[in-house]
Order: sequence, then structure tokens, then C-alpha cells
Amino acid sequence: MEVDVLVVGSGCGGLTAAISAKKFGSEKVLLIEKANVFGGTSATSGGVIWIPQNMHAIDNGAQDSFKDAFAYLEATTPAEEFNPRLVSTFLNTGPEMVRFLDKETDVAYQSMAHYPDYFADAPGAKLGDRALEPVPFSGDKLEKDYFKLHPSNPMTVLFGRYAIDFDQVHAFSTQAPGWISEFFKIFFGYWSDIFWRMKTKRSRKLCFGSAAIARLLYSAKKAGIDLRLQSKLLDIEIKENKVVGALVNLNGENIKIKINKGIVLAMGGFGKSQTLREKYLPKPTNKDWGCEPTTNTGDWIEIANRINAKLKFMDKAWWVTTLKAPNEDFPRLSDFEKAMPGNYTINKSGKRIANESQNYLTFMLDVLEKQSQGESCNPMYMIFDADYRKKYPVGPLMPGKFYPDFLINKSWFKSKFLTKAKTIDELARKLSINSAELAKTICKVNQFAESGIDTEYHRGQNARDIFFGDPENKPNPCLGPIKRGPFYAMELNPGEFATCGGFEINEDAAVLDNSNSPIKGLYATGNCTAALLPRYPGPGATLGPAMTFGYLAGKKLNLT
Repeated sequence: MEVDVLVVGSGCGGLTAAISAKKFGSEKVLLIEKANVFGGTSATSGGVIWIPQNMHAIDNGAQDSFKDAFAYLEATTPAEEFNPRLVSTFLNTGPEMVRFLDKETDVAYQSMAHYPDYFADAPGAKLGDRALEPVPFSGDKLEKDYFKLHPSNPMTVLFGRYAIDFDQVHAFSTQAPGWISEFFKIFFGYWSDIFWRMKTKRSRKLCFGSAAIARLLYSAKKAGIDLRLQSKLLDIEIKENKVVGALVNLNGENIKIKINKGIVLAMGGFGKSQTLREKYLPKPTNKDWGCEPTTNTGDWIEIANRINAKLKFMDKAWWVTTLKAPNEDFPRLSDFEKAMPGNYTINKSGKRIANESQNYLTFMLDVLEKQSQGESCNPMYMIFDADYRKKYPVGPLMPGKFYPDFLINKSWFKSKFLTKAKTIDELARKLSINSAELAKTICKVNQFAESGIDTEYHRGQNARDIFFGDPENKPNPCLGPIKRGPFYAMELNPGEFATCGGFEINEDAAVLDNSNSPIKGLYATGNCTAALLPRYPGPGATLGPAMTFGYLAGKKLNLT
């Protein structure tokens, strides 16, 4: 077999690379995916991309500049993790990538005008328009390939059925004005689609990461790209520091492929390999805590060692607290509920760990820091009272006013995923945590809720915190009391939605060898590369660079 370009991986980065390679002149582009479904980690994500100075922001009249964005990233990234040349490339090329996809494909994004950067007080930060959300997509356009899309994370699909966008998630979480009519609109739209209901319970309408992947997949098919599932890269052949071939298993058969122009690796992380986690990641670590697809086992690490490719940041991940109900197959990211007033996260000491409303990665960095000092944060618990339980959702648990306790799956209580008690002291005993310390914590947060000022962790005192809170809650949208029983605790784990260490690349997205020289014809993007923005400065800070450098790789392959 002979191809111009081989792309390995079908996430947003890989699909963007394949489309870019095809559009810029490569006739034979082959994309292979190890799983039996398309989308990888991207399909389970929110699908948001973080691209300063993007075309939609400009159309909205937003004020931004390269200088502001660079200053913001420099201020929020530790010096030893900051790569000014790659950051400059990303900031210059990201807007170009968005324009390219908008003009040349069916990929479409819309600006999140009020979604702030995650470090809103830093120099150069903006309070909106840097993040882009994929426009919902009608899955029937994919025809049979609709059923080859990786399932969404359960937190992005209401009741396992109804596709909802970001604004709807926020509205439903806080029961904002108009949420009931919005829900019934979605409900009746779903059940009136009788023909589609006869095919699947999954909605015809796709949102979040599913919409991003569906639009890219649809565009790749229209461009004539050869797309293969259940196909795995086994090895790369290099002569005189140049890629010349690859060994690939295509649907069970080993095939040697001649490579005319190059390979783009977009193979995801290694979070589902317990062996590799034990080798690289901070301990304790468990593959069941992460939200990555099961196929993310880091096959590329062995290949990297054979071809002398340089790896970097292997101890890093896109950290996030996760929760998994006993009757669910896939862990959920825990983010929205932690920010709501009246929900606090504690460890076995009975003490809070950090500002629960801050961005999920920074919260987890605080967790890891405490663990490195000998304080156990596995498991952690979200604690809340009857008033919170009545009003807000918590993971898969819907608000009590719609879903009373007698309807809760009994396995949740038996497994200790969810704990319920009449008093705080009883809750502490059931969780085997320090009762006196938990009582002190409750006393403090109740004082914070009354004054509106969290003197311990400053929760609700910046734009990002406030954005995720409940605007109807006064005086602080992120702080509520824990007073009225029964009291609840839901178990959290220190997980991640993907690892983010891997191949070191240069400004062309070319993979470097251990002598810092580019391996000709070998490119990489996404979570198999060393993270460009390892402190997660804004929503979509992983997919934005992944698609930007995927686009750049596809373009460069046709210029060399």
C-alpha cells in the first residue's frame, strides 16, 4: 500500500490534520483509528476550542490582540513549562485554522461571548470571546457513520438521551428563568422524531464534542479521505532521519505502507494503561479514575523509543475530579456541581482542599500538592445538605424536587458512592472521617455563606468562579450554607480527562529526536504531544492547540 499522508487517530487534531493535508494538495490521505468508533477523547469532551483573536470574536467586536494573549499565557504558565516560540505559533496560526475550516469545510463554531478565561485576574485575560463552541449538527447527515461515533460523556447528554448545548447545561443546573420551557422544547423535539427513535435512543441532534467530531468526520468524507476503523499503527520506518514507511494493522491484517510525504500522530494519551500510569504519573493513580477512551494505552511510547523521538511532560495530565456511579460505565467529570453554592469538597481529614469553583485543573493541582505532602485525597467527597439536594443536580443525581430519594438506585448507597445521614456527626462516622474537623469546616463555610466572603480559599471572588455559580444566590453566587438535614456526600476521585505528555514538537508540528533535530516527515498533535498550555488557561485549551498544530502539520506536509 502507498499513501501520501498517514494520519493516526480520529480526534479533532487528527481529523483536522487529514483535512488540511488533503485540501493543501495530498491526493492519497489515509486516516486510521485503533477503536471501532471515531472521535477518541475529543468525542467525550465539551468540544470547545480556545483560540484568541478568532474570526467570530472579531465579528462580535471583541477587543483582543496577540500582545494580550501572549502576556496572559506567559503570566499563567510557569517559566519551565512556557515555550514562547510554540505559543507564538499557536496564537498566529489558531485564527488561520478557524478561518480555513469555516471556509473549506462543514465545520462551524460560535463564539462563547461570556465564557471568561480561567485566570480572569491575570494580565491580558479576557472575559469572553476566546472560546468557541461547535454549532450543533444533525447526525443523520453521516448516514451509517452516525453509529460509528464514540459515545458522549454522560455529563453532556441529559438523562442519557437529550442532546444539550453549553447554555442549556448552565440554565438547567441553576434553573435559570425560562429553563422549563427550554426543557420541554428539547423533550418534545426528541420524542416527536419518531423515525429516529425507531433507530436509536441517541439524539439526532449532536452537541459538544460529538458535534465537533461529526462535523469534521462529515467534512473528511466529503474530501475523499480514506477512513479506517479498528486499524493500528505498529511501527514507523525511518531512513536517514526521514519517514519512509509504516507498519499498520488494518482490520486484523498487517500491511506495510510506503509513505510519500509523512505521518501525523494524533493518538491520544496513555491514561488507560495502568503500567504506564505507574511509571509516569503521580501516585496514587488508577486507570479507572480517568475519562479517556479505553483504547488510550500509549502505544506510541514504545514506537517513540524505537525511533529515538524525544518525550516531554510525561508526568502531566489534564487533571479533573471525576465521579462514577455503580450503574454507569463511564466516569463523569465533576465541575459544574462543585461550583454551585452549598457544595463543598473535603478529604478524609474533614477539611476543604481548595477553592471548589476554580477551574478543574488548578483545583486538582492543589489536590496533588497536598497529596505530595502526605495528605490523602483519595477519595474526596462533595458534601451538601437537603436544600442543595432539592435544587441542584450533582453528577448523575437530579435535583430532589424532581427526583426524590426513594427513586435513587440502591447500589449508590451500598457502594458508598452516595452517603446520606440525619446529622453531620453521623455523616462523618459513615465516611470514617474526623467528625470534629468536619463540624469546624461546616461552621466556617456557613459563616462564609452569610458574609459572602471565603477567607480560606477566596471562592466566588473572580469572574470565572462567578460565571459558574448561581446568580440568584446572594451575597455570593458560589457560597451557600450547609444547615438543613439530611446531609449528603458523593464520592470523588482524583482523575483526568486525558494525559498530556508526549512527543516534543517544533513550530512546524514536527517531532524532534533526542538531539532536538526534527525527524523529517513525522508530525504530531494532541494528547500524544507535550502540552502547549499545561495550566489550562481557558475552556478548550487542549483542543485549540491540537487542531491548530494538526492544521499546521497537514499544511507543512505539502510544502516540504
